[in-house]
Amino acid sequence: MPQQGMPRHGNEPTMSEQQAPATFRFSTADWPARDRLAIWRESIGRTVIQLDTEPLSDGAFHAEATVLALPGLWLGSWALANLRAAVTRELLDGSDDLVLGIALSGAPIITHRRREATGDTGDAILMSTAEPRVSVYPSLVRFLSLRLPRKALTPFVPNPEDALMRPVPRDIEALRLLTFYADELNRMDRMAAGELQHVVVTHLYDLAALVIGATRDGAAVAENRGLRTARRAAVKADINSHLGDPALTLTAVAARQRLSPRSVQRLFAEQDTSFSEYVLGARLAQAYRLLTDPRWRDRNISSIAFEVGFGDLSYFNRAVRRRYGATPSEIRAMPER
Repeated sequence: MPQQGMPRHGNEPTMSEQQAPATFRFSTADWPARDRLAIWRESIGRTVIQLDTEPLSDGAFHAEATVLALPGLWLGSWALANLRAAVTRELLDGSDDLVLGIALSGAPIITHRRREATGDTGDAILMSTAEPRVSVYPSLVRFLSLRLPRKALTPFVPNPEDALMRPVPRDIEALRLLTFYADELNRMDRMAAGELQHVVVTHLYDLAALVIGATRDGAAVAENRGLRTARRAAVKADINSHLGDPALTLTAVAARQRLSPRSVQRLFAEQDTSFSEYVLGARLAQAYRLLTDPRWRDRNISSIAFEVGFGDLSYFNRAVRRRYGATPSEIRAMPER
């Protein structure tokens, strides 16, 4: 997996110095076919992401990435196919960061520290930016990469070298939640500024430490902070993706998230709400969006109610009026803003 999470250009701030979020994107599909290899090798490979790259065969190759730079962390979403990518000694940048790669689909073959590992879908592998590495992508591989400063993890993981090139299986909760949390951030169009960025980065440090192997004291801190936040975010995302299901229940959500119903209830109680209150609020918010969306003008009120999971039209009308001080019909009749 590529070493760099973000391009470096001469006097660009180091990862610890960078404060403002920045996003870097590219795709070989956007370049003319006849120039694709030259652009990839020179303009992107060696110059931007500092990799010595070449296709594995004469067939088509593909490379794309979206990389988000946060204070103290670079987060990348990659898709590579028919490529060999090498971090040679000449391309090392003198840093001693850690890179955690998480395969989303496909299986890269990675050689690092005289060891070879295959990152099966869902698994994670830890590497060091201080040493050379070779990654091979025979077919399309999609993966996330997190570049983390070593000093940010040593309070939780005193000897991260022990975890280098030791695949972490996908069924570990911290890895599942780290994958979810990081993937959600990469999908965001904009990243909030200021203190929230540092909170997000801290949560990613917590989850990464648990994946790599935190000490008992470190794990206690990380579980009560980053892990708990990621659990709550995953539960809410699960609910939001099933709003239209009348069978959306606490038991069903808990089962999908591999938690007990009581654990899910506690996550909401910590925010002075409940599972049922959150579901109702999310359904009403979605109903409001549909009622005010011109593309839904031809749908009647009852179909919108059923679309967001209300099985009783009278209850839907009452709930909307209590929340917004207007009936669904009145909301629909409001002038567009």
